[in-house]
Amino acid sequence: MKRISFKGVAIGNVVDIASTNIIMIPVMIYVLASAGTGSLSDHDAGSATSLLRGSAVFLTASSILGGLCSVLGGYVSARIAGREQLLNGALASILCVGFGIYAVVKGTGHLWLNLLDLPLSPALGALGGYLRSRQTGRAD
Repeated sequence: MKRISFKGVAIGNVVDIASTNIIMIPVMIYVLASAGTGSLSDHDAGSATSLLRGSAVFLTASSILGGLCSVLGGYVSARIAGREQLLNGALASILCVGFGIYAVVKGTGHLWLNLLDLPLSPALGALGGYLRSRQTGRAD
């Protein structure tokens, strides 16, 4: 268990989830504003959610930006850990995998995308750890 930095993994998970949510705010505003059905205050929560769920722009942007945030979370986790960068980077996606399993079980969102994200999240976190190991010159 000395290989895993719980502090690094916890902070990497928070960075992944928080950065994904923060970076998606402008995308959500853009999609809702470009709907052309009036001002944002005219939308109730249900119609805004269905509008975002049906938007190809939102789906594409959330997939790409969420993936980049997973790499960032893995990098942060590996940097804090200082050892076993690939392992700690991959473990920085535990929350993403948990949310993905929850979404598959509850049937929310796009099933194929949720199933794709289950193996992809740890792989992208490990990529962040790999980038950190390349930066330090140590491959663990």
